[in-house]
Formats: sequence, C-alpha cells, structure tokens
Amino acid sequence: MKILVCGASGFVGRHLTQDLRKAGHSVIRAVRKPREPDDMAVDFRNDNNQEIWLPRLKGIDVVINAVGLLRDSSSNPMQILHTETPVALFAACAEAGVQRVVHLSALGVDSGVDVPYFSTRLVTEAVLKKMPDSVRWLCLRPSVIYGEDGASAQMFRQMAKLPVQVLPMGGVQTLQPVHIDDICEAVARWLGDANAASQTVAAVGAEATTMRGMLDSYRAQMKRGNAWHFALPSTLVRLIALAGDYIPSSPMCSDPYAMLAAGNTASPSGFAKLLGREPRSFRYFIA
Repeated sequence: MKILVCGASGFVGRHLTQDLRKAGHSVIRAVRKPREPDDMAVDFRNDNNQEIWLPRLKGIDVVINAVGLLRDSSSNPMQILHTETPVALFAACAEAGVQRVVHLSALGVDSGVDVPYFSTRLVTEAVLKKMPDSVRWLCLRPSVIYGEDGASAQMFRQMAKLPVQVLPMGGVQTLQPVHIDDICEAVARWLGDANAASQTVAAVGAEATTMRGMLDSYRAQMKRGNAWHFALPSTLVRLIALAGDYIPSSPMCSDPYAMLAAGNTASPSGFAKLLGREPRSFRYFIA
C-alpha cells in the first residue's frame, strides 16, 4: 500500500513510518520540514482547506493522521490542528478515493472533561464516523504511550529513578500505559485485514494502575530499591498548573492537570481483538 503519514516527525508518526516500511509498504512522510527525498511538505496550521489536499492524495491508498499537541497556543491552535485541518483532510480522502484512514485521537475524549485537547478531538471523531462507506477508518484512542524515545516515557523513567518522589496528590491518578510497539502492530494488522471494519478502539495496556504504581514498577524493572513517596497537596498542584499556563516549556498546566485528575483507563478487550493477542503490561515495558 501507498501510505501518507501526517505528523511523521512526531513520536507516534515516526514509529508508524518505520514499522510500516519494514512491513513492505511505501510510506510518504507528511511533515512541516521535509528531510527525505519523498517527504511531502504540509503545514497543519494552514492547510485547513480540502482543495489543498486533493492533489497530494493522488495515488494514496491510506492516510494516517498522527498530528497532535498537548498545549493550545496562538502559534499552534488546537482548533485548527485537531479539528479544521483533519476534517478538510478527511473530506479530501473521500473525494480522492483513499481506501482507508487511520486517526490517532486520545483516551478520555468522551469523558466529559471540558478541555480543548478533548473537545477538539471529539468533533473530529464525529466527522470521521460520517465518512462514506467507500472509506474504511480506524480511530485509536491511546492512553499514555510508552516508548524508549518518547518524551513522556523518558520523563517518567527519570522520575522513577529518584529515591525520593514528590507526586501530585500522592500519585493516585489512574492510567493504563500502552506500548508504542502495540500501537504500530495494531495499525499494521488492521491495514492487512481485507475485511477490517471501521471502528473506534481504546488503545490501552493490559492493566490499569496509578501514577505511583507505574513509577514503582518502572523503578523495580530498573533494579532499584523502594522509593520514598510524598504527596503534593491538590491545592498546591492546582497553583503550579495555573502558573504553568504562562510558561510554555512547563509540562504541567491546567488542561493536563484536569485530564490527569480525571483518570485514563478502559477495557483492553477491543485493542486485544485488534492485536490478535493481549496488549503488553506496563510491568514489562522496561524489563
């Protein structure tokens, strides 16, 4: 298949590109700054018009949208990157005869937590579900994704190494980490299934845990002894998150705090069916 991967320079897009090429597919990277001979120059901040995409999709069998960002800003507005441009892209896919679309969304978009990260993605999902029958689609809603080169995974591994850990509210927030290899394998299997149906799937690991449980497991996998845990009061965490709204480089701001506090888990059964096996557990990501 000839596959166009949007967001190919990002963590998920990079891994999908590598794995799909290894599987024998012809993959074109749609990126803001082309670096490879076959790269396609796109800019999700401005390419929110269907007509822009139509000539780009000539001869393309599959489009994968792995574009996403965690923080809203005037230079990178979520309304455009998460909604307007993907909607224009999907419309162009239907008109250009693209056979399949894979869209990376997020677990929790339908949880009722009112943050732009969720609301902008939920609108896009609704549009995807109205695609004509000629285009089959897969919408993955991943939990926290683990990968050796992933920014969040690197941050969590560094936190796990600390002998003294100060965790927001004691690290009681629930999550269900999923391995990037399972994400890539699930996409490859769906694309390789001639009878694959359009579907929305929660892409989660084999079991849920808490932030503290995840860090304790990572620490054990790195052969380190038990850490000391201290709880950061919720009031102070909220103040830090509010301050982070004004610091672009801060990993903690109001929206991620709200999503973290709400929890991030789901049944792994749908993802297991897509994989043809049980997904990996966070207990074995490092070991």
